[in-house]
Amino acid sequence: MYPKNENPLEGKEGDRMPIYAEVGKYFYPSGKFNEDSFRRSLREGYDALKHIHGNAADFSRKAGDWFVSYLTTIINYLEEKGLVNAAFTLFRAAVDEVSRLGLSDLTIPSKRLCSILNQVSHITEGKEEARRAPDEMKKKIFSAALQVFAEKGYHNATIDEIAAKCGIAKGSVYRYFTSKKDLLNELLIEKYEEMIELLGRVLSSDEDVLVQIQKMIEIWIGFIEKNPVVYRLIQSEAISQQAGESSMFYDYITTRLPMFKERIIALNRQKKLKTTNFYTVFYGILGFIDGVVHKWFRQGMDYPLRDEIPLILEVLFNGFVGETKTGRHFYPQAKYEEDSD
Repeated sequence: MYPKNENPLEGKEGDRMPIYAEVGKYFYPSGKFNEDSFRRSLREGYDALKHIHGNAADFSRKAGDWFVSYLTTIINYLEEKGLVNAAFTLFRAAVDEVSRLGLSDLTIPSKRLCSILNQVSHITEGKEEARRAPDEMKKKIFSAALQVFAEKGYHNATIDEIAAKCGIAKGSVYRYFTSKKDLLNELLIEKYEEMIELLGRVLSSDEDVLVQIQKMIEIWIGFIEKNPVVYRLIQSEAISQQAGESSMFYDYITTRLPMFKERIIALNRQKKLKTTNFYTVFYGILGFIDGVVHKWFRQGMDYPLRDEIPLILEVLFNGFVGETKTGRHFYPQAKYEEDSD
């Protein structure tokens, strides 16, 4: 984030740095604000501007204009994504840091200031959606349900059978779940959250972007191998889901990791990824893995699914033949610029 020609998003070659890549440096995929990274970037931007305009009589004004322009752009982006809490937290950190830098004369548009302040009453800082951890009985019911679903399939399974497998009365199951569908939804959400935690850990590191993608693929394959019944339930829900009933797994990932795309793009420092439409590529990768997993199921799961990881990585990272072999581009080079939606 070094200012050039006073454009806060200007790159070294005069190209605008995509705002989603810029924001990705300041937030973890879960949407949690990385305040240290943001403050450090502000200081670096200020130092760069001071190096360029430090002798100017109106340096304070130039620095203030740069700050307001930069901050407004980022806050607009966060609010468009519905991350109002994050926008307010970032705004507060920015004002504090700029004050430390000695920039006292700032002109923040009143409309922007009012918009931020109006959100304060709706914000409970630092609190995410609270999910009550399942108690021991709930875990026991989930375990029994998975066994019954594996034996009879979800649609043929009954609450009576789940209760019997669990060694409790049918009424005890209904104390926790209103129906078999409710039980399934909560079971899947628990498993979704397990994956979210694992993926979040990988994305919160500062490793090479290709290493992170490889680790995420390995984690997903490991999860499927360990939880084949859950995977089948996820796929079944994706096929039979009616709008508004429940969240499909892949959509749940992007909802619970709202800065997933931004984080990946920000980590792509060495331009190792082609920035075609991010989510098209994301769903395409998961779809390819689904095909490999379906082959594993058809062959009776008689070999470790993890044995497929080298093949998956080879195809996804290197393709079937590679563009140097075909001499062709099937996606116009001009469209590699990432869609910010």
